Amino acid sequence: MSTALVSEAAPARKRRRKTRTKKVSPLPAIVASELPHALIDLTPGREHLVCPNCARWTPITGVLGTPKLVPHHTQSAHVVRTEKLRRCSGTNRQVVIDIAIEDWRSERTQAVAIAEATAATRRATKVLPKKSAVVPTPVHRLASMPAPSSRLLAAQATARTAVNEHREECEVCRTGQTRCPEGRELEIRMGHTDGSVRLAIEQHESALRAAAAPSIPRTQQWRRVDSRVSRVDTRRHPLPPEIKPLTDFRGPDVPLLPQDPDAHDRRQAEVGRNHARKA
Repeated sequence: MSTALVSEAAPARKRRRKTRTKKVSPLPAIVASELPHALIDLTPGREHLVCPNCARWTPITGVLGTPKLVPHHTQSAHVVRTEKLRRCSGTNRQVVIDIAIEDWRSERTQAVAIAEATAATRRATKVLPKKSAVVPTPVHRLASMPAPSSRLLAAQATARTAVNEHREECEVCRTGQTRCPEGRELEIRMGHTDGSVRLAIEQHESALRAAAAPSIPRTQQWRRVDSRVSRVDTRRHPLPPEIKPLTDFRGPDVPLLPQDPDAHDRRQAEVGRNHARKA
């Protein structure tokens, strides 16, 4: 009685199911020596290889007897959430292990060492910063750009005066063929101020053009395209007399009176009565 109580309280643990089948696939056997070392694993107790049919790592069963691939599907059930999984055609395919485990292990160790040495000698490509595109000045800022300041114009005049005075005093720069170090420095400074003034003038002129562009009258804009619109109208195919065009660029004016005055008056009176009733 105690034995029955113990068995009811602690049921026996289920053993893990193993693949026990005598079926063999009609496909040719897989030769282990013909596979690359990276596609097969002959570690004792963990014999696996990549199935040639579905390209998935598949365990090898019956290593001590008749080695073959275990039954498997083409896709993993964890990836494909479906009840109808497709059985791989490489199921129960025989495997011929004609290579010693020591030879396979040495070959794999050598290949891994070569791969690590190759990876260690690699160098990262130098990342060059990409030049950012020049962003044009927004229109709302162009309209507020002032003209060159008096301070900038005074600096330009001062730089020009310094260059002229130096040319009058220096015998080397007076000829205009060569420049002394001091004269070259003065001319560079004058070029910088001239460039700043020129840039300020261009920005100011573009701001004036941008501010004046939207102020073109509507009639003047239509006058510019009136000739082209007229040419398009003349090139249109004439419609049959029974088809009345909905719109016409050169058509008559819009009618101001209703087509049926009596019906219009009745409809307006009904609308007025509805408004009065709601009020």
